[in-house]
Amino acid sequence: MNDDGGNRSSLPPAPGTTAAVPPGTIPLPRLPLPRISRGDLPLLMPYVYVVALGLAIYSLNSNLLVGTGAVDARFSLVVPLALVAFGQTLVMFTRGIDLSVGGVISVVSALLATHLNAGGLLLVLELLLLVVMAILIGCLNGALIAYTRLQPFIVTLATWSIWGGVAFAILPVEGGAPSPGLISAVLGNLFGVPKSVWAVALLFVLWSWLKPTRFITDLIAIGSDEERARLLGVHLVRRKLQAYAFCAVLAALASIWVTAQTEAGAPNSGDQFILSSVAAVVLGGTSIFGGKGSAASSIVGAIAFLMIPDLVFALNLTSFWSIFFQGAILILAVTFNSIIQQRAGRH
Repeated sequence: MNDDGGNRSSLPPAPGTTAAVPPGTIPLPRLPLPRISRGDLPLLMPYVYVVALGLAIYSLNSNLLVGTGAVDARFSLVVPLALVAFGQTLVMFTRGIDLSVGGVISVVSALLATHLNAGGLLLVLELLLLVVMAILIGCLNGALIAYTRLQPFIVTLATWSIWGGVAFAILPVEGGAPSPGLISAVLGNLFGVPKSVWAVALLFVLWSWLKPTRFITDLIAIGSDEERARLLGVHLVRRKLQAYAFCAVLAALASIWVTAQTEAGAPNSGDQFILSSVAAVVLGGTSIFGGKGSAASSIVGAIAFLMIPDLVFALNLTSFWSIFFQGAILILAVTFNSIIQQRAGRH
């Protein structure tokens, strides 16, 4: 006989049973909380960087974030870097790197400012021609890397020099004039929202579409263990060709954006995007050893990277400190990512 009859209702329910619901109340469903593994922390850090930098900048000079034209001005700078960082992420999935994006951007800019500045339907055909050229450049990189087993750094360093030289041959000094139709297509608003914001949003949509595909899975498999990926049926040569071609196309689109925005061509316009794109990818948490990362986090990493000069300006410091803080944060990000990945590998 039990002597706790009056207190039985106060006991917790037995495992596998549900607690009694008082009359007149509606039970609330228990929503499963998302679990974040330790290895995924580097991919979340760029969001932390953006929030922290945003709060710091806003507290010092809110006009830099919410002033007239501030949103468009900021995202106009983000778009080309986000494009190049997106492509760089795909290449780094395979444990590679693409320095030739600088040459691609420069040669496309030179062509747009001098030879390919028509209007109307002819402009569309010219832009398609540039995309085809970028695909060929990317396939050349991928073929040299896949067939010769040369280091991606050496191959793309050489092709960067080649295409950079071609850009100087086409346009020795900054100048020229892109098509007015190209300028109007990039600048301004669409449905009351800056086109730069739409462009960044489209990149997130593109990643959400690509992420679950076999293409991304294969690239990550190659970066994780190339020999095992081959045994599992991954076509290594084809995937590397596709990754470098994709990267070159996005670099060409970045050049189109920059040339239209500046309304001029420059034979060295792509040089600034080489290291900054790698920095954005690293800040985004993508492993420099391949096999892990996210293009969405790289886009956010690009936003964080470009917010550092704004913080320096808000602090009334010289431009030297922009370079200093960008390098310092990059070192901290690489160190943090390395520590997290090493600890995650032990569990």
